[in-house]
Amino acid sequence: MSFPFDLTFIEVTFIAILLFISSSVQGVLGFGFAVIASPIIIQIEPYLVPQLLSLLGLPLAIRVFYREKDQVDFSKVKPLILGRLIGGPIGLLFLLNLPQRYLSISVGFIVFIAGVGSFFGWVINRNNVNSFLAGTFSGIFGMIAAIGGPPVALLYRNTKSQEFRPSLNSVFSIGILITLSLLIFSGNLLLDHIILFLLFIPFVLAGIRFSSSLFSKVSDNFIAQSVTYFSIISGLYVILRNIN
Repeated sequence: MSFPFDLTFIEVTFIAILLFISSSVQGVLGFGFAVIASPIIIQIEPYLVPQLLSLLGLPLAIRVFYREKDQVDFSKVKPLILGRLIGGPIGLLFLLNLPQRYLSISVGFIVFIAGVGSFFGWVINRNNVNSFLAGTFSGIFGMIAAIGGPPVALLYRNTKSQEFRPSLNSVFSIGILITLSLLIFSGNLLLDHIILFLLFIPFVLAGIRFSSSLFSKVSDNFIAQSVTYFSIISGLYVILRNIN
């Protein structure tokens, strides 16, 4: 049996397990899906990022948002959405014009910075200007690497998890729609991406469905720290691998 992009059966199996784990983490923390999956998948097949992760991330983001939507303050989300509208086209220019090697380095850099920011507890004061800028960078990062979470997460770091999770995923839901629309418009979303989406979406849905039971005995703080260290290590690995 042949798979799109000449993926082997072992690679497909590995990606399925990776997506299950990363979606489970997002179900608990509200973020982490692309931060975990993107730096690994881009080493297996660069043309799956951001297309496949954006397709898979959309139902995941909608599910997490819908679960706790009553906790979202939409007046504070609007500048983030506006920023994503601006950042998406900018990210598309990078995606279309940067060589694949530099795109891979960009993915590694985004993941690494996300990990460092989490490790040192960076926080951005939440106001309309900072929210717009965070949304803009979220749009750029989302288009390049399907990782739009870190800039938004810095804004919401000091909020309760009940607000943090749905607020981030409300931005992700609309932001990913923007990303996918631009990918379709530019001809960078292929039938093979859709086929892989249909193949992998059951693993993503299973991860979000069972996230609570999978991590019921593990604290949110431990999972968050694990994602932080993973981001730093995997980001550095992707950067160094593509520099040499």
